[in-house]
Amino acid sequence: MIVIGGGFAGCTAARELGNAGLKTLLLEARPILGGRTHTGEFNNHPTEFGGTWVHWCQPHVWAEMTRYGLGVKESAGAVPDKAAWMVDGKVRTEPANVYLEIFVAAMQKFCDVDGMGGMTVFPQAHAPFATEGWKQYDGMTCLDRIAQIDATEEEKAMLNSWVAICCHNDPALAGFVDMLKWYSLGDFNVGLLWDRCGHYKIKEGTAGLIKKLVEDGKPEVKLSTAVKKVTQNADAVFVTVENGETFKAKRVISTVPMNTLKNVEFDPPLMPAKIAASKEGHTGKGVKFYFTIDKNIGNYLASAPYPFPISMFWTEYAEGDHTTLVAFGAPTELDLLDPTVLTPHVNQFIPGAKVLDVAGFPWAEDEYIGGTWCFYRKGQFTNALAALQTEEGLVHFASADSANGWRGFIDGAIERGSHVAHTVINALNKA
Repeated sequence: MIVIGGGFAGCTAARELGNAGLKTLLLEARPILGGRTHTGEFNNHPTEFGGTWVHWCQPHVWAEMTRYGLGVKESAGAVPDKAAWMVDGKVRTEPANVYLEIFVAAMQKFCDVDGMGGMTVFPQAHAPFATEGWKQYDGMTCLDRIAQIDATEEEKAMLNSWVAICCHNDPALAGFVDMLKWYSLGDFNVGLLWDRCGHYKIKEGTAGLIKKLVEDGKPEVKLSTAVKKVTQNADAVFVTVENGETFKAKRVISTVPMNTLKNVEFDPPLMPAKIAASKEGHTGKGVKFYFTIDKNIGNYLASAPYPFPISMFWTEYAEGDHTTLVAFGAPTELDLLDPTVLTPHVNQFIPGAKVLDVAGFPWAEDEYIGGTWCFYRKGQFTNALAALQTEEGLVHFASADSANGWRGFIDGAIERGSHVAHTVINALNKA
């Protein structure tokens, strides 16, 4: 067996195949495993530069953490004491409960498309095709929906900021169906959704879980080995890598991200819907970074509507007379990793603060990743999801970008890796 890609989908698939007694080769284009996750260090603190948060209501990742005895730790700013938000270029700062009261009311208006809080659109959060109620909204962007509802300018600004961080781009590109899907994953409660998206981290780091998966499945791992071509006939699949070497397998699982799948040659060619989805790409093209300021501001959260370069930032930890915050912004030509560029934008929220240090990773610029987490554009729920899940001959596809549940999250990657691996195992057992 060959698994292409060493992120959570690939490492989970390799673990399942290995535990089923199948000899497995894991090919990873980048020099490290982890996909769109990376546990590094910033200011002598372990830091997640990619995918980060987990929750016990994310069933697949929580099951893996339980299996391997991994712990959790909290992000301080997920439960802020103070919040600040921008409306028409002006910043309002209040106790966090004031922000939350306004925001919750705005989200209820935003998602209540059916008079039942949106509950009829995705009644089963992990079974997106259980009903077809979502189809009537798949031609709408989140910005279309914001314009449609009876909301104050303050509520619209908050919603704009929320959508910008969720789609990691301009809200005008974000498919409204995906926001309804996220809302269902939070049990139709934005407070629960926020808690499940941004509160808890793996104590041992995402790298800690990746290590456990690989140690358990024991695949042969080849790093810095980019796949260039996948060829199949009726009996086998041949995978050719960048240096010209070719590997043969009975089946292949590709976990190449949606945004870069178009860069791998397949013979016979992939179904047109897969290629179209990859060429269009999902919206996740923004920046995630950490920065430290010369003030202790405690547990703090700030948000601003697009096109302000920082959609949202909150406290990662505060110690002594410094605070380190994690920030998210839509794609921008500004170099937000330059403290001199970042400081004036931060000062609109925290007057007089000086940015001392910044760190982040340009996921959207990585030739093998091509973006951050997956959020669909309008029409992609209809045109891309089922296609991206579909096996083609002896080649199977598993990615967080095509998960049924927490698509775009670590949980979604594990979901697809496990499901597809067992599809392959069952097919081989029947052969």
